[in-house]
Amino acid sequence: MDRKFLQLFDRNIRGKFSYLPSHSKQMSLQCIENIVLIDSGLHSNMFNIIYCNDAATHISVKSALDYFNSRKLPFAFWIGFEGDPSWLEEELLACGLITDETEWAMLYDADQQPSPVVQSDFDVRQVQDLAGVQDIIEVMNHILPIDEHLAIQSFYQQSAPTLISKDCSLTFFVGYENGKPTSLSSSFCDQGVASVFDVIVLPEMRGKGLGKIMTLRAMQSAQEKGFNKCVLTATNDAKHLYHKLGFKDLKTMKVYHKP
Repeated sequence: MDRKFLQLFDRNIRGKFSYLPSHSKQMSLQCIENIVLIDSGLHSNMFNIIYCNDAATHISVKSALDYFNSRKLPFAFWIGFEGDPSWLEEELLACGLITDETEWAMLYDADQQPSPVVQSDFDVRQVQDLAGVQDIIEVMNHILPIDEHLAIQSFYQQSAPTLISKDCSLTFFVGYENGKPTSLSSSFCDQGVASVFDVIVLPEMRGKGLGKIMTLRAMQSAQEKGFNKCVLTATNDAKHLYHKLGFKDLKTMKVYHKP
């Protein structure tokens, strides 16, 4: 994969991280010498994110970590972007951060292969109102630890006006079984690339192909908007699903946090 596309990939992923916080008065984005800090003000490293936007320095890395430490907020430091300095991972380890999460960056190119088709009567709806936003929260809270629930609820309630606006670049989909929300996915279209995020299926509904259905729904939405290149990040456990759909590996990324 050429460097130019990898840069587009990076811009899309960074854009997804910052999109909702940049539209919220309660959240902030800051830049410290080419390091971006997304501060949701919430006690969850899902919503407080650090990443390098270009060539960073040792001092700027430490300043970013000191910022969240002084705020007493957990954070996630994402690495693996094209402009990251070669010493960054060693620096984070030296600062006491750990990683237990490797993400595989993957690409599906509809220009090079036919789009996968799935036939299903499963009820999948685009989130377009406050009830749909509440269903996002319900699905996430069902699978994530209870100490994350308040942050999840606060983040999506604050973001609701943006999510349900007609010109929102981030589109969520919820799958329902007998009227109950049971699965989730989203697509973010920006920088000429679409990304798929938030593919979640409740444990009691797994094994029915719903992860595939929700992924394809997000991809279909992006293609309807003219985006033929679709990217995502996947854990080792989920990577095989995306290979079956035709996604190819691009590179690996890591997420660092405080122990």
